[in-house]
Amino acid sequence: MLKLENQVEIIKQVNDQDVMDSRDVAKMIGKTHAHLMRDISRYINDILTDPKLDSLDFFIESSYEDAKGEVRKCYLLTKQGCEFVANKLTGKKGTIFTATYVGLFNEYQKEHNEALDGHLLKDELAIRKGELEYHRDYLIQMERQNANNEVKNLISIADRMENRHDRNLILNEALNKSVMPVAQPLSLSATNVANQIGTSPYNVGKWGQMLGLKAARGERGRYGYWQDDRYYYNEDALRVFLDHRDDILGEEDY
Repeated sequence: MLKLENQVEIIKQVNDQDVMDSRDVAKMIGKTHAHLMRDISRYINDILTDPKLDSLDFFIESSYEDAKGEVRKCYLLTKQGCEFVANKLTGKKGTIFTATYVGLFNEYQKEHNEALDGHLLKDELAIRKGELEYHRDYLIQMERQNANNEVKNLISIADRMENRHDRNLILNEALNKSVMPVAQPLSLSATNVANQIGTSPYNVGKWGQMLGLKAARGERGRYGYWQDDRYYYNEDALRVFLDHRDDILGEEDY
């Protein structure tokens, strides 16, 4: 009996079935390939006489290219096909072949299942990670939305308050609750500040000068910095603007 190296690699999958090449089977049972091919053809003819049986459950016709580059016929044997061949063998030869092919198919199935389990585990982890990231991003967005809605409500309340001190307290609370980028300091143009206060960018620029919030042209200061021809205010500057919101808006009444 010929011992084959890398025996598990002899098994492969075709049409979702684990199969073995008839050339390898011939070596394992000590027959010539031509002899085994003749036997298999006879087995198939016997199977076809029973309409309840399908020869493809046992033997699948295939081909290979020989050393001369010529295409030759062969068969792929399923586990049932190997069992069929084993049952035709007698004595020790049949016993050894049965033990060999059963071991090969079982070992292949074990390795295949382990590889499949590893692949599924990897996919499951990737899916789980994606779900967690989506859930995290969703929660972050909901928190931001809730925070911004609260800010809008606070500003709305402040606008209806007559007491300047109380109004500024509410506006400062709104500023503290507003969602700002963490990675970078707050940068607001005159237009951004004007939208929050309810005035014009021109007035923001004018009051920025009056309140000492603008650095010298082209420089960076405590309350902001110049970029090209535009000045950007930081969070401290916005607080000052909000503290003087009544003055800024009151001036527009005149």
